[in-house]
Amino acid sequence: MKIKLIMVIVILAAISLFAITKSNIFVESNSCVGCSDCISVCPTNAIKLLDGKAVIDAELCIDCEICITSCTYRAIRKNI
Repeated sequence: MKIKLIMVIVILAAISLFAITKSNIFVESNSCVGCSDCISVCPTNAIKLLDGKAVIDAELCIDCEICITSCTYRAIRKNI
């Protein structure tokens, strides 16, 4: 019984950790012009330019949505 309880706790902790690190924010690459406005406002430095387009690192992103509001071209969106 005790082992089952520990396994459940470990599984729930792993699921919670995955949910925290999985970002719901993405860049629509066709709309991104590489202006880097989003990079300058990201508090966790989760956004980089790759081939002239913004790319969000899901492991670093905290879903604060600051990049969404800062994007002049509306290239950054949130999955619902």
